[in-house]
Amino acid sequence: MEFPFDVDVLLPERITVLDQHLRPPARRPGTTTPARVDLQQQIMTIVDELGKASAKAQHLPAPITSASRMQSNRHVMYVLKDTSARPAGKGAIIGFLKVGYKKLFVLDDREAHNEVEPLCILDFYIHESLQRHGHGQELFQYMLQKERVEPHQLAIDRPSQKLLKFLNKHYNLETTVPQVNNFVIFEGFFAHQHPPVRKLPPKRAEGDIKPYSSSDREFLKVAMEPPWPLNRAPRRATPPVHPPPRSSSLGNSPERGPLRPFVPEQELLRSLRLCPPHSTARLLLSTDPGGSPTQRRRTSSLPRSDESRC
Repeated sequence: MEFPFDVDVLLPERITVLDQHLRPPARRPGTTTPARVDLQQQIMTIVDELGKASAKAQHLPAPITSASRMQSNRHVMYVLKDTSARPAGKGAIIGFLKVGYKKLFVLDDREAHNEVEPLCILDFYIHESLQRHGHGQELFQYMLQKERVEPHQLAIDRPSQKLLKFLNKHYNLETTVPQVNNFVIFEGFFAHQHPPVRKLPPKRAEGDIKPYSSSDREFLKVAMEPPWPLNRAPRRATPPVHPPPRSSSLGNSPERGPLRPFVPEQELLRSLRLCPPHSTARLLLSTDPGGSPTQRRRTSSLPRSDESRC
């Protein structure tokens, strides 16, 4: 990929590492350079054009690599320069590889969730005219040595079929661990992983799931008041000074009180002894075969003037 400025002077090394600052690399002794602001603008132009070419090759709706994205994220970009060809004396760019650490939730072989932060392959592009020349492996191997990681420790963000074939051919990465996100990890990813920040237990079977939460179970332990009229048993507690108002809600039952004034038991028994039965009651008692003779004699011996007291 060619540019209107001298790429060979801007990027002196064959592979240049760019971070979020997008600063020009150190210059060779005795090399005259233009203003530093112009150099940074040229680097930003290279990043933007490489991102557009990568998005076009992967049929993406928008570039995922740009100068603004690099400045807002802590990603690292490895840029490979063509040192042999110097069209118009300005050099050319072969491709790039962008990586960065991301915090992910990934599944292991037992389908347990693991919170890890691996190095991720975020974008990888080699110019179409220079593919299958070993440039991709050269760039990828340089990144592995620089970052000090093994290929099976990487997580790849939405890899294309071409990238999967590349990893299988050069690094024997074939068996993947199924995930629920867009990242792909390979078998052996957890073999040399550092202890994750947090490891969640595997999903429990449906039979182990409790129907209530802990707060619900505590609520069910509280003794519930029996319904009316069982809750009308006499209580010895002192009545409140200000009784609660009668509820008017449709969903609540109104407070039910006694229908008649309460009569003490002794007074009730005394009134029953003093009040003789009615004449009709005496007739029923006299004809009742179960009535005792003593009770009939007591009823007949009472004067009729006592009936007026009742």
